[in-house]
Amino acid sequence: MQRTRKDKPRRHFVTRRNVMDLFLTTAIVLITTAACALMVRWTHSSANITALYTLCVLVVARMTEGYGWGIVASVMGVFTVNFAFTDPFFHFNFTSAGYPVIFLSLLLISVITSATTGSVKRQARRARAGERRIRRLYDFSQKLSSAQDTDSMIDLTLEYLHELLDRPVLYVPDAGGLAHNRERVCGEIEGFVSDSIERTAVEACFQNMRDTGAGTTQEPYALFRYVPLISGSTMLGCYGMLWKDRPMDSETMEHVRAILAQTGISLERQMLAEERNRAAMAADREKMRSNLLRSISHDLRTPLTGIIGASAAIEENGDRIGAAETKKLAADIHEDAEWLLRMVENLLSVTRVSQVSRLKKSEEPAEEVISEAVARCHKRYPDAQIRVHLPDEMLFVPMDVTLIVQVLINLIENAVRYGGTPVDVSLYHRKGKAEFVVRDFGPGIPPDKRDTLFESAQVQADSRRGGLGIGLTLCRSILAAHDGEIDEINHPDGGAQFVFTLPLEEEI
Repeated sequence: MQRTRKDKPRRHFVTRRNVMDLFLTTAIVLITTAACALMVRWTHSSANITALYTLCVLVVARMTEGYGWGIVASVMGVFTVNFAFTDPFFHFNFTSAGYPVIFLSLLLISVITSATTGSVKRQARRARAGERRIRRLYDFSQKLSSAQDTDSMIDLTLEYLHELLDRPVLYVPDAGGLAHNRERVCGEIEGFVSDSIERTAVEACFQNMRDTGAGTTQEPYALFRYVPLISGSTMLGCYGMLWKDRPMDSETMEHVRAILAQTGISLERQMLAEERNRAAMAADREKMRSNLLRSISHDLRTPLTGIIGASAAIEENGDRIGAAETKKLAADIHEDAEWLLRMVENLLSVTRVSQVSRLKKSEEPAEEVISEAVARCHKRYPDAQIRVHLPDEMLFVPMDVTLIVQVLINLIENAVRYGGTPVDVSLYHRKGKAEFVVRDFGPGIPPDKRDTLFESAQVQADSRRGGLGIGLTLCRSILAAHDGEIDEINHPDGGAQFVFTLPLEEEI
């Protein structure tokens, strides 16, 4: 944050506006003088001259900046009346009878009129400025409400203050933000900046929860003025605005505080929403763990019991039973072992989904993912007829390949086990999403189980190894982590049909 101070440009008090106001004042006084001269020549009376010059002062006060030029016009008018329209003409005479009263009256009326006009103009300017501030604050609130996260809100406020104040603005998230380079800066900082002074000012701002730095009694030698970002009794950070040599008026500071107050409220609301989302995610994970334990208690017990029984029969009665029966028992053991292997794979997938808040996705060809899932299912069910329908175009879908393959395997195996074969696996491109469809031609899902199909482990009474286990619950969790959806629709022509979608473009 170290910079080298540049030579400051000299201030010029004679501005283009000053020159224009001087020209207008002189021109209006000259025009008024010419009008008075014509009126005196035509009417041979100077009774209305004072009224004309009063009108002149009003016009000058209305068309120039401030009320100083109205007073200048008043003085010019008084001297012009004395010189051109008071006997002796074309000579200054401040001693004639009654003139001091006329002079003071005209000057007083002109000054009061000019000051009143200037005051009205200032109030009008303040009203217009207040209206612009309210409009800007409303627009800012609209943008703030559409921000997606806390970082976007902080950056939006940073950019808005930089644009509004036309000076460098920075945001510091905590007391040690400057020391650890965690500040965010909008705008170029010119001049030498003392890190130690600025850090002390930031620390004091967080400690006392009030303005510090330039323009305050705490660390007044800092270049920046630090204003706390507070919501309720919680300090969320502070914004620093370059103040040295460019102090802001009280109205601008009030507008800045209104902006920061709106930002603090929005940030607190967003933080509460994020906290609720985290709590909901924790509740979902806890619910998934509970469902997992219920599924494991049933699904693992049945195949293990089968393995123990079949192996005990072979061990104890191997000499008395025939080769065919021994082969059948060995086949049952193999089948139960494969079931346990699939359960372990599902458990590993559950662990992988629950341990990461955001999956590492890569764009993969959906056709190859389907091919891999079908090939692995053929190894487990060699006689199964699995028909694949693919679109003409190749679809690249952001995904975690291992998890999506597991989803397809679970759905295909369920279709083979409960619906028989053939099984149709289709892929479509619809409305910016990749749609995967797995359909069987069996009896379909019973109506009484459809509402809780994805909620917990479903057990089918006529199955020796339990029902769907954690497969569908796992599928829903995996797809939710991919910002996808899954649903079950019984096909009109019969059979169950599971449809899940994945977005073709990952949301940032």
